[in-house]
Amino acid sequence: MREEPVPPPRRTAVLISGRGTNLEALLREKQAGKLPAADIALVFSNNPAAKGLDFARQHRVPTAAVDHRDYRKEREGHERAILEVLKQHRIEIVVLAGYMRILTPVLVGAFAGRMLNIHPSLLPAFPGVRAQEQAWEYGVRVSGCTVHFVNEEMDGGPVILQRTVPVHPGDGPDRLAARILREEHKALPLALDLLTRGRLRLRGRRVDILRGNSSYPLLERELPTCLPLLIATGNQNKAEEIEGMLEGLPLSVYTTGELSDEGPGEVREDAPDYEGNARLKAGAWQKASGKWTLADDSGLEVDALSGRPGVHSNRYAPTTEERNRKLLAELADVPEEKRTARFVCSVVLRGPRGKEHTARGTCEGRIAFEPSGEGGFGYDPVFLPDGYDGASLAALGAEIKNRISHRARAIEALRPALERICSP
Repeated sequence: MREEPVPPPRRTAVLISGRGTNLEALLREKQAGKLPAADIALVFSNNPAAKGLDFARQHRVPTAAVDHRDYRKEREGHERAILEVLKQHRIEIVVLAGYMRILTPVLVGAFAGRMLNIHPSLLPAFPGVRAQEQAWEYGVRVSGCTVHFVNEEMDGGPVILQRTVPVHPGDGPDRLAARILREEHKALPLALDLLTRGRLRLRGRRVDILRGNSSYPLLERELPTCLPLLIATGNQNKAEEIEGMLEGLPLSVYTTGELSDEGPGEVREDAPDYEGNARLKAGAWQKASGKWTLADDSGLEVDALSGRPGVHSNRYAPTTEERNRKLLAELADVPEEKRTARFVCSVVLRGPRGKEHTARGTCEGRIAFEPSGEGGFGYDPVFLPDGYDGASLAALGAEIKNRISHRARAIEALRPALERICSP
């Protein structure tokens, strides 16, 4: 993979409660040059006597402690004091490495999407304390560790990565715990490297690991990674439709709404044909975002109207309802056998250094006499695809539409190119 500049180091605080063996692993990896985008700027503990603080001082890392016992049961008050310390040190990312406190929304909310935790089990199995003992007691055959984003549910945040450990008959809880700990020392630095390089994308409860440069290429071979793909459209319905058509490919799909701050502004679609307009959009958004970009342009061609509205389908009238009314009015006196039409779609996939792939798809049918169906968008309520007994695209539902539509057929024709691009 082409080397890209390392992002500016992000100031990171590691929170511990005791000896801090995962802290030791992080600092050793940092010393070896393995975490170039992470600046471990603070080691913090709720226990002023924590041995990990001594280790941090030996490595000349600033330390701080706010004793939770001074706050009795005032967890929120304790966390507000912690936030003040983190603010003073300009902390951007928090790593919980054996921090034995149940957190409240005060601290979790302040670092949503920027707080990691390491847990000695394959979550969601065995959350909380005694995870290794529980794994042994339950007789599981495989255990391990999990790095996850922290939310308000104890050990319940979205999973970033896991490393497995087989459970041997002669292990016992202590031997199992020791073997899991060795995997923790691999998992946590890897997760921090991914986060600080901007390679983790949180999507609800799922975390996409984006492809990119790494300090741990061998460890990453075990991880499912995704290629970022931008769909160059502001139409959320269309974006969701295309994403559904791309199912099964290792892609992390973005829309222009998510990247508006780094977008090219309004792109004029003044080409004389569908492919030209798609190329204009794909080129502008790829240049602005740096991501592989997929753009399409499509239209409805009606034979009785000499191919209109065609490339001007979206500008045929101001709104969807007006466009459909205008179309039906123009065809009011046209008999059924002459209402033949087709949807046409051209897609352009643009990548770095001008790489480009194109494809085209069509869906034959005819124009109805009145709208029908509650699904779809655009001209779907008045378009009756061939072979479906007079049902409109809007009435057929997303599953069928995503199989037979002009856009679906164009994406399917483009799929071999996408598969090649997605190959590691």
